[in-house]
Amino acid sequence: MTSPPPDGRWQLQKVTRNPWGEIPLTGGGEFLNQHAKRYYERLLGFAEATDTDARRHHYVPKTHLKRWSSDGKRVWTLNTDTGALKQLGVNDICVAENFYRVIGPDGEAHNRVELMFGAVDEEVRRIQDILLALGKRSDISFEDFMAAGVTAALQRMRTSQSRRLMEQQDLWWGGQQADGFSSPLAHEDPLRLNNIHTESVFHAMWEAADVMTSRQLEIWDDPKGRFLTSDAPVQTSFVGDVRPGLNDAKTIWWPISPHRAVAWTNELAGERVVFKRATTPVADKVRAIMLQGRDRFIIATQEQLRTLPAGKPIPRRAQMRLRCSQHQPSGEYVEPPGCVVETREWYGSAPSVLLCNNGLHRHVPELASHR
Repeated sequence: MTSPPPDGRWQLQKVTRNPWGEIPLTGGGEFLNQHAKRYYERLLGFAEATDTDARRHHYVPKTHLKRWSSDGKRVWTLNTDTGALKQLGVNDICVAENFYRVIGPDGEAHNRVELMFGAVDEEVRRIQDILLALGKRSDISFEDFMAAGVTAALQRMRTSQSRRLMEQQDLWWGGQQADGFSSPLAHEDPLRLNNIHTESVFHAMWEAADVMTSRQLEIWDDPKGRFLTSDAPVQTSFVGDVRPGLNDAKTIWWPISPHRAVAWTNELAGERVVFKRATTPVADKVRAIMLQGRDRFIIATQEQLRTLPAGKPIPRRAQMRLRCSQHQPSGEYVEPPGCVVETREWYGSAPSVLLCNNGLHRHVPELASHR
């Protein structure tokens, strides 16, 4: 993990952007405000802490799951693999054995990343408490505005869905013998995948947070309590079955309770926070986004169960999609037999690969069953 910059570089980079006037962004983590600096230093401190024996690691914080619980212990879940509705304890949902167990620089396996995410979970609780208490007559400080963006960005990237999609991409590029990727025979090494995932999450957290911080913050209230959550709680909608990148997504949704959802939109209103009331079409839209965007589980209150498609599996979910193109992302044309592989996420029952006939790529049969 990258060390923090020297103290002299902990400063604010300013760009002109509404609704804050001159908004300080993190510059990809190089320029942090005081709260972000303390938060990052705390995370780094756990990287050198004494190892923990904890083996069951949550990738969605229990403090978030409990918002949908009537007793603080259990939540209703829809398993989209089976279609079954069931109550599960918050200790037993969105958790995996050794999910954050990694290999350290000394070559030994450890669980200190789980300690780091313990600090992340405390920040999730703090930010959600602030956002839940926020009202039209109250305000949010810029530090907390930025912290909300960092928190949502981390929660979006740390999930089992992100791990699975990364593994699909790793498997395909490994089949092409690309540098830095595994071979099809080695892709099941769990500690290697843990290392790749957790390192990418912390390296990308500030860039993703900068996208969130440059958007309009909206608070959506639903007195009827119709907002769902899932094992991938921060979501963007699929457009034509393809998920746009974070920069291109019109709105980024994070339901934080059945009665309140937070959204970051690129439609700037010139205000720090915009408060809106969820109509039935909005509640239906957010429910559809959560259903499509989940990995395996939808989390709901008992009152929301009647709105869920229980009884049958839902085989489609986020998968990797690879397409050959004769154009660079910048639009520059690539002469055959060269090509550019566009990697996107799509809503399907399996990874989708459609490549050119230039002979540059190998077929990876294992990818078809990795869904």
